[in-house]
Amino acid sequence: MECHNQLGGSAKKIMSNPKPDISKNKERDYFFDNVKFLLITLVVIGHAYRPLIGDSSLMKTLYLAIYTFHMPLFILLAGYFAKSFHKDGQNKKVIATILIPYFIFEILYSVYDHLIYRTDQIDISILEPYWLMWFLFSLFLWRLILPYFVNLKYPLATAFVLAILIGYVDDADRYLSLSRTVAFFPFFLLGYYLQRHHFDQLFQRVKRWVAWIGLAAVIPLMYWMDFLAPIDTSWRRWLYFVFPYEDVGHSEWYAGLIRVGLIILALVVSALFLVVVPRGKTFFSEWGARSIYVYLLHGFFIRAYSGLDWYDHISGIALYTSVTVTSVLLAVFLSSKWVMAVTHPLVQPKVHWIFREKRDPRHLNKPKNVVSS
Repeated sequence: MECHNQLGGSAKKIMSNPKPDISKNKERDYFFDNVKFLLITLVVIGHAYRPLIGDSSLMKTLYLAIYTFHMPLFILLAGYFAKSFHKDGQNKKVIATILIPYFIFEILYSVYDHLIYRTDQIDISILEPYWLMWFLFSLFLWRLILPYFVNLKYPLATAFVLAILIGYVDDADRYLSLSRTVAFFPFFLLGYYLQRHHFDQLFQRVKRWVAWIGLAAVIPLMYWMDFLAPIDTSWRRWLYFVFPYEDVGHSEWYAGLIRVGLIILALVVSALFLVVVPRGKTFFSEWGARSIYVYLLHGFFIRAYSGLDWYDHISGIALYTSVTVTSVLLAVFLSSKWVMAVTHPLVQPKVHWIFREKRDPRHLNKPKNVVSS
């Protein structure tokens, strides 16, 4: 997926209705809502920048800076809100809130692409996720394997090693979202092990002004890496975590070390980003609670924008500014209560009827009433 990149006990908890970590404080933790809205806005901006990066070094640099951390951090939050996987009924929730919406939007986007780009036929491939749908499919797989992985002796180390090794597998790419599922899994698993106090410690140790400087430094770093570095590394393709090393021009045995560096970079930039995010309730906290709607719906607007090529009629700073502002406004619009009310049956469908009703075990062996004459 060229996005891009972001999301719990269920997808609803991850991007729509997250709850704070288990603690005595039952009030909503608005910090995570704030993080999610800012991240989902970056997802929209990153997708909107994609058609522009070939003609503008500025747009490509900003695009790469966004992609260093936005999906890794989104995935880390997904793992953070997956702590309730062991509770009764969680498997049904995963199917209802992740897998079913995946099927729905995988079909919708395939049909939509056919109409926008006037293709010869509708190409629906459930096992090869369409563009941004990789995240939902991978999220489903992460939730499936999480109960087994946490029983390993060294789960984080194992996930990290697998994330490096998958890059050496030539056939591991978009099929079953295998490459991204394995490569991004360490972020999901790390999020699962994090507790609320870990975030508090981060805030105490790193000052906001230091974090702002660090985030600002990512931009010239990306410019140097892509335009001035002595070797051609094709950072954009590396940051997707989807292509085998050989496909990005590095078949050497040490190619995995580049991914190690990118994982470390993603964690560092994610930490800096978390420090600068407001911790209390803000005017956009409520929008962050509906980020699943933005994620699943914004692609329709981005595909129409790309298909119409309207950016051919405007250029320069005016184009870059209008695309950025429009992307932010789109994220706000798709986070609205009105959009949620209209699209709720698609994003969060009520599918309880597909599950077998659970019977109370106390009544399973209860003798039937015997009527004697």
